[in-house]
Amino acid sequence: TATFSEAMQSSTINTNTFTVSDGSGNIEGIVSYNGTTATFTPSSNLSDSTTYTARITTDVRDLAGNAMASDYTWSFTTVDTTLPIVSSTSPVNGATGVAINSTITATFSETMQSSTVNTNTFTVSDGSGNIGGTVSYSGTTATFTPTSNLSHFTMYMATITTGVKDLAGNALASAYTWSFTTTGD
Repeated sequence: TATFSEAMQSSTINTNTFTVSDGSGNIEGIVSYNGTTATFTPSSNLSDSTTYTARITTDVRDLAGNAMASDYTWSFTTVDTTLPIVSSTSPVNGATGVAINSTITATFSETMQSSTVNTNTFTVSDGSGNIGGTVSYSGTTATFTPTSNLSHFTMYMATITTGVKDLAGNALASAYTWSFTTTGD
């Protein structure tokens, strides 16, 4: 919204004189005017983590026909509300013949808070309990490195909990689990 210091000619307040841009161009929307306030209503939700620039041009006029001295612009940035997801794993879910000296990785859809990616939030179980290991995080990939080689012919289940969070503090919607089976070689 933009509030003027006096009543304006409503016919001069429209999508040509009140625009909102996301940096790649003006976004679609409708403009309304009531009292001294103009409102731009986007046609769809604004994008997460995006800076927008709103502009009121000098083509708007007050009731006497006077234009503003210069365009009025302001910027704002939307928050990140997109929940992260696990976009890929290695080994993949259901893999067989996995080498016993493998590390287990999970790649996220976005950068995560590294402090939330640890042995409490990334676990690997052999069916009788969690196995020992360390967790590291780089780029968008978390890596679980077992303390010792995995056992032969064993099904393992890896879990990423909702304790992992992206940079905006959004957690996974639900825990992510996948399983794989090691080789006998």
